[in-house]
Amino acid sequence: MIGQTIAHYRILAKLGEGGMGIVYLAEDTRLGRRVAVKTLNETGVPDRHHFRTRFVREARAASALNHRHIATIHEYGETEDGRPYLVMELIDGKMLNQLLDESALTLAQAVALVRDVAEALAEAHRHGIVHRDIKPSNVAVNARGEVKVLDFGLAKQLHGNGAAQESDPNAQTHLNTQTREGVIVGTPMYLSPEQALGLPVDARSDLFSLGALLYECIAGRPAFTGLSAADICARVIRDDPPPPSRSNPRVPPALDRITLKALAKKVEARYQTAAELSADLNALHAQLTGNSDVVQPTTMRLSLASHTARTGARSTLSDIFKRPRLSLGYLLVGLLAVGLLTLGTWLALRPTPHQPTGPVLQAYERGVEALREGAYYRARKKLEQVVSADPKFVLAHARLAEALTELDDTDKAKDELLAVTQLKTERAALTQPEALRLDAITATVTHDFDGALKAYAELAAANPTDVPALFDLGRAYEHKEDIDKAIESYTQVTQLDLNNAAALLRLGILNGRKQDEARANATFDQAEKLYQEGGDLEGIAEVAYQRGALLGQTGKLSEARTQLGRALDAARFAQNMYQQVRASLQLSSVAAKDGDTSTARQLATDAVNLARANDMEGLATAGLLDLGYAFLVRRAYADAEQYLQDALNFAQRYKGKRNEARANQLLGSLYIQQENADKGLPYVEQALTFYQSGSYRKEVAQCFILQGRAQLLKGDYAAALIIFDDQLRLARQVDDQAQIARSQAEIGSALTKQELYPQALRFYTESYEIYNTLGNRLNTGFALLNQGDTLAYLGRNDEAHTALTRLTAYLEHLSDDNNNKHVYTAYAALIGARIALSEHDFPKAKSACQLALNTIRPQNKSTLASTKALLGLVELRVGAAGVARGLCREALALAEQLDDSRLRVEEGLALSEVLLESGDAAGALPVALQAQEISARLRLQESGWRAALLAARAAQRLGQHDIMRTQLSTTRGILTSLQEHWDIESFNTYRLRQDIQLYIRQLDEISSTT
Repeated sequence: MIGQTIAHYRILAKLGEGGMGIVYLAEDTRLGRRVAVKTLNETGVPDRHHFRTRFVREARAASALNHRHIATIHEYGETEDGRPYLVMELIDGKMLNQLLDESALTLAQAVALVRDVAEALAEAHRHGIVHRDIKPSNVAVNARGEVKVLDFGLAKQLHGNGAAQESDPNAQTHLNTQTREGVIVGTPMYLSPEQALGLPVDARSDLFSLGALLYECIAGRPAFTGLSAADICARVIRDDPPPPSRSNPRVPPALDRITLKALAKKVEARYQTAAELSADLNALHAQLTGNSDVVQPTTMRLSLASHTARTGARSTLSDIFKRPRLSLGYLLVGLLAVGLLTLGTWLALRPTPHQPTGPVLQAYERGVEALREGAYYRARKKLEQVVSADPKFVLAHARLAEALTELDDTDKAKDELLAVTQLKTERAALTQPEALRLDAITATVTHDFDGALKAYAELAAANPTDVPALFDLGRAYEHKEDIDKAIESYTQVTQLDLNNAAALLRLGILNGRKQDEARANATFDQAEKLYQEGGDLEGIAEVAYQRGALLGQTGKLSEARTQLGRALDAARFAQNMYQQVRASLQLSSVAAKDGDTSTARQLATDAVNLARANDMEGLATAGLLDLGYAFLVRRAYADAEQYLQDALNFAQRYKGKRNEARANQLLGSLYIQQENADKGLPYVEQALTFYQSGSYRKEVAQCFILQGRAQLLKGDYAAALIIFDDQLRLARQVDDQAQIARSQAEIGSALTKQELYPQALRFYTESYEIYNTLGNRLNTGFALLNQGDTLAYLGRNDEAHTALTRLTAYLEHLSDDNNNKHVYTAYAALIGARIALSEHDFPKAKSACQLALNTIRPQNKSTLASTKALLGLVELRVGAAGVARGLCREALALAEQLDDSRLRVEEGLALSEVLLESGDAAGALPVALQAQEISARLRLQESGWRAALLAARAAQRLGQHDIMRTQLSTTRGILTSLQEHWDIESFNTYRLRQDIQLYIRQLDEISSTT
């Protein structure tokens, strides 16, 4: 539906979904306003005709209501495919459940709010409509403070004429529902007894639900709770809740009386009309207004604990004193007195546990919940409020330090840990589980992930049903990058708490990292459903954001853009700046990946400005880094360098150490990709220093990989191979498949640089298989290039063509302006040209070289040099010796400019051969000797024997027989050694290459003349 237009309403995003309908955010294209559009959800409905009839009937009933406290129905109709829809007023504000979570209501405000809902219900009942689902998530307060009742999706039309009912209030109390379907509808905690029993309901059922809502608003806890929906229903039918004042002493007796009357089990004992309840609440509100005892926020949503009755010992002591042996009694009195004195002294001297107030504790729990969801900015704001209100709350300081660390505000995080250290008395008074949790949090902040894991595991083991401990254990495993164990912990959370949307969200993210899109989407769906049921727009926005991020990583850019647009719309509607910035920055990265540079820049600029205006410099820096990385992946190096340098400046200015390290790492990668090792290495080393000091295992591995690549560029292949081998060993220890594949590819590259092609092929093949399994298209394409290149060197041309054909199919998924497509296309053409040249198919080789030259980007100088040298050899074969010499000289000059020794060997061999075959033996000899000398120094045997052969042939023509004999001996020695270093099968296929056969014949001919 997203993007479609119904009538003149353009659908922008999905806001929620219930049992009967799906609600979308839409734009009225005629009036330019935003509205909510609800369409019928017929999925899985057995009797669609009846379902549609209900929807239309209820739409007509709700549209008849026109009241300031009822969300307005603007229009209803049917889509082109026959689905009914409603167009409703869009409420710009907060749901009541959000206000309760934020402890944002005073007693007077709560009474006024429920009074307004009662007025709305009076209007509905006057028209013969029972709402049947009054609950906090169906009551909203808009930006002007006006109450709005939403969602008449479960409403029932009553028999009778509305006007008649208005004139006879008593008649209204006896109206029954139009249909009885034999099912319980509504939300368990707010059901009336008759709803819980599945009996017919009337308007007074809504008043019971409203009484339950009032109870929760003023008592800080629901009127009815239980372990399951059935348990709650049983309590609704059976139990009377205690007066609200028992939970909140500020509740006056009159409000107790009103609330309990609304919650009367018997229908006739309740308020009989909504107007009657509204009148009582209005009178009480006048008394409450201005009362200083009720202007403080009420205590919201307290965690309930079961209480056991205390057993006394008075009768037992009395019996002792009644016995004749009085001396025993007095002895016991003495002992008891001593014991009490000792206990009293101990109690007086020991540290007393610090007890946060109810509102503070509630705010703390909300902050920790946001932390677990990954909403670090929201967590920080909430926890800052907590420590400001209660500076002695040790765990709040520790959790705030954790949130600040995630936001890369390390200086402030240290300040909060210092505050924890200074609260010695409060720390000493913590219970054993609290002390253990504090240790775990501190370990997390200081990057002692092993210590954090141990502490959380101990907490979970002590109480296997402790959901927060299990959730934190999952987060600890995430920090250790043990994804499977983290998934196991979060799964346990969802089994113990079926409504834990945050755990489902984490499962979706982790399954996405494992490239298991099916499971990721399934858990995202579950999380989104729970957030929708709770009216949690921020949760809905987070799910859409994570879906978009996953789709962007897997290359599904159009779908990613749709989900991120949903996330942005939901975040704007929820007025969550943090989520708006994240979604905009992620959209910017998607645009960059898709080649839409101008959109990427505009989105990034707007997001960074919004972030800086709202004290989110760390998020702005991270967004610039993501955008720079997106350009880096596309090999758009100029744009990547601009954003990465901006990010580095931001990080240094705002002291974001982790962002600074990442900026250094990415800049190092940028320059090394551009074959400038000397410029890139200092950045990598700065990043490595930070990562090694903080147990950033994955980032340390990435830095080592970059160091290895730099060593390859410098020609120190042995050092590079040692680095890559170490990284492969570490990756296998933790079973990190992506890192294993990357390390194997790098080892293959190092072996290729040493011309150990058979060994390199094995690593390239294993790397390709892992990347293909993981669904990583970008690296899969690179692995196919490496395979094709190596197979071509070994003379296995048919297999090389197969790899290149697979690569062509992969390239079709990339847009034409994607730099990776240009890089892969150019190098694939170069490989094809090399194969064609080896087979002496010169026209095909020339055509492939021209394709490569037309596709190569200017920054890919090594590929350009190789292509020019290869084209020079082709031009030599077709008789254009002058052109050939010019191309090969240009290629060698590029290799010298890049200071790439192996490339100098390759281009030197081409120039020497062209000079020799065009009659310039004197020019060919020094070039061949230099290539042979570099080959010997680098231990390049495949190039070495060919360089020695060229030198021998040039020396023969010049009559320099000593040099000729020396180089002939060198040629045969290297060939023998090459056969030993390669396996026999690989050496034999190599010798079957037509160009190699020609060189072998030349070797035999010159040998026969000596």
